Amino acid sequence: MATVKRYQILCGKCHHHFPVFAALSHSVSLDEWTKEKAENHDCKAYADALAKARMPKAVNPIKASKKGK
Repeated sequence: MATVKRYQILCGKCHHHFPVFAALSHSVSLDEWTKEKAENHDCKAYADALAKARMPKAVNPIKASKKGK
């Protein structure tokens, strides 16, 4: 049974590390697999996802007014 591992891959285009979770079999070459993942990395989509995750969340004014009571 395969175990899922987290791999940090460096994109050669945008120079960011991005995580990939995968369960690799023993027949897969890790160097070739990481090179392929780095080449297929969508830099713009990753940057948009990071920006969205780092944005401050909007506070519902109704719930915020009841929080102090």
